[in-house]
Amino acid sequence: MAETLGLLLRAGFEREAIVTTATYPAAAAAALTALLPLLNVDPQDGIETAIHEGASSGLGPEQAIVTSVHPAAPVTLKAQYQGLEQLWACALGYMAKRIGTTVMPELLATGVYRHLYEIDARLGTTEAWDTTLDGFLAAELSSGQRKVRRGTFAVDMQVSVWEWLSCMVSTLTLEAEPGGVTLTVELMAHSLSRVSSVNTAATMLKLLPPTAPGLLFTDLAVRVAPYSTTTPLASGDAVQCTSWTLRLDNRLESSPGPRTGTAPEEYERTEPPAITATCVVPRHTVDTWQTRWGAGTVLMADAKFTSETLIAAGQPYKCNIYLPSCQVVGADLGIAGARVPSDTVTLAAIVPTGAAAGFPTTAHAGPMTVEVVSGLATNPLL
Repeated sequence: MAETLGLLLRAGFEREAIVTTATYPAAAAAALTALLPLLNVDPQDGIETAIHEGASSGLGPEQAIVTSVHPAAPVTLKAQYQGLEQLWACALGYMAKRIGTTVMPELLATGVYRHLYEIDARLGTTEAWDTTLDGFLAAELSSGQRKVRRGTFAVDMQVSVWEWLSCMVSTLTLEAEPGGVTLTVELMAHSLSRVSSVNTAATMLKLLPPTAPGLLFTDLAVRVAPYSTTTPLASGDAVQCTSWTLRLDNRLESSPGPRTGTAPEEYERTEPPAITATCVVPRHTVDTWQTRWGAGTVLMADAKFTSETLIAAGQPYKCNIYLPSCQVVGADLGIAGARVPSDTVTLAAIVPTGAAAGFPTTAHAGPMTVEVVSGLATNPLL
């Protein structure tokens, strides 16, 4: 709708307040603190109606009844190294307080922090933090403190500010191609307001546009090799791509309940998340991908973006995606006339049976980890 980079059509996302009991929706919208690098937004009211036929007059339908309201907002952003941490955290669902003795985010150098986002089993506020499993000291955690993976999304539509309350990330797509790198998230909300008293036009005008460097296609290096607990990925495992796409589908669903009227209850996964990575290899030179597909070979893969811009001396911005175990679920030849065919390879992430060699140490043995090195000093979930 609007390619504005957050300068004309101003939008932002802010994680909502921490709670100590399962709570949905939030008691109040969160006040935005920064703008997103917005490229496009598709506001959806999500109103569903049923026509009541009736029989009193016999002349036609008598009433349209609103049966449910599921507001949503698919949002496309310019992918940046800093400023999207809350979206990464809410989409995957987890970042430990500590891994071993290392506090997360990990301090790498003055002003440089390493974030490690992992897939969590559930995304609702029924999930509480665990002092031992999640790396907390007793004094650091309130009794019953919940994991809050939802936030307020607001857009200044010029006439009014549209504010989606208690949004959860349904899908996330990171797409890298020579023309640019984008991050698209589909937000599913509890309700939509156009008369916000929290994020007003005046308050949004005070927010500054994002300034962090963007991910570039030339920053990307992709590697894939057979899964191993002893042999890490190396330069010989590099895969040359003309495009690379990561997609996370959280498979969220909800329906109205007696407590919420026509609004949805808290969204939750109905089945495990689906994670795929798709790479277009420009020239088909070997049948390796087709062989791996047919054999069901278990692989491991990473895709690393490293910026030429430094946060501090010797410390570049980074955004790394790790798939510790994955399998080929598609290896299709692209043939057009007499041209040399290409390979479109799709990998599906699976839960690893053990730690993949050379991959980051994580709290959970999950199918995907996202590592971000930026200047953000705080854990987006705490």
